[in-house]
Amino acid sequence: MSHTLIPKSEVEDLCEEALQSKFCDLRNDLLRAEGLRTMALASLQTVQTELHIKRALRTRYPKPGC
Repeated sequence: MSHTLIPKSEVEDLCEEALQSKFCDLRNDLLRAEGLRTMALASLQTVQTELHIKRALRTRYPKPGC
């Protein structure tokens, strides 16, 4: 379970698959632990934002794989 806030610097170099995995892990954390909800939601937002950026850039500048 994630107990710390995930900063943008930790996710900005990850590929889409790694971001999706991290996103799913964080979402599962939210389902398991209501007490850590605020930090998990903030981390989820950070990862989701980076995932959207990667997807937007991929449509403009396609790159192979991770």
